[in-house]
Amino acid sequence: MAQELKAKGNELFKKSDYVGAEDFYSQAILKDPRDATFFTNRAITRIKLEKWADVEHDARAAIDIYGVKNKATLKSSNYLAQALLELQRPQEAYDIAVEAYELSLSERNAQTENLSRAVLRAKQQIWAAKETSRLREMNETLKGIEVLVERDLERSIAELKTQLDAGEIGEIGFGEDCKALRGDAEKMIRDTRDAFRIATKGEVQERVVPDHLVDGITFEIMHDPVMTPSGSSFDRIGISKYVEKSGVDPITRAAMNIRDLRPNYALKAACEEFLTNNGWAVDW
Repeated sequence: MAQELKAKGNELFKKSDYVGAEDFYSQAILKDPRDATFFTNRAITRIKLEKWADVEHDARAAIDIYGVKNKATLKSSNYLAQALLELQRPQEAYDIAVEAYELSLSERNAQTENLSRAVLRAKQQIWAAKETSRLREMNETLKGIEVLVERDLERSIAELKTQLDAGEIGEIGFGEDCKALRGDAEKMIRDTRDAFRIATKGEVQERVVPDHLVDGITFEIMHDPVMTPSGSSFDRIGISKYVEKSGVDPITRAAMNIRDLRPNYALKAACEEFLTNNGWAVDW
């Protein structure tokens, strides 16, 4: 019976009826709360609905059922990291994603690339939070404006939640409206910081490391970048250890060895120039 409910949920998911799919997965869980796949299926459905606290619950439930060191947890760990990032808990997301990433490497699992992105996103969020604190300490006026923007966002989302609870809007509409509100708030903060950067002649400005300078294995700024046959670049030490262990390209999964790596001189020059001009980035 539970499997039949799961199958109905799968059918609705394929039709993009995520609310209906969530309901069937929930019914399946009530029938059999020890089947981890019911929780992972509901988690991905709730990701579509952007119900991040519920995604966290389902992902953790699946991991508990499988066992932390089981490679079957890797998909759930990716979902959990996504949820924690959306819930603005990047350090927790980083800890979850790094551990799962290491397991995915040893298992040569298909989740490696997804978990790599999650680790990098978490690291970027952690850095962004530090930058926000630094900028607000530098300028009280900037801090005041940004705090007001954040409070307005919280109030607007609370109002939407009231409408959702009253049945005035649906879950999909609630998620879309929340996403739009957050986007507007982020743009307002970016515009404010740009204005302060110009007004202070660059004294007050956010420091950012470009994604293309960051290694996808060690998650540090590259010092000696090399290219794989597929054209992806990694820092030599990280990719060498990876290839020695796995024997495959981390992106395409095609067989390769250390001799296939080629220096990326242009990227190396870009990394060196960035670090020369941005000494703070060593601590990124």
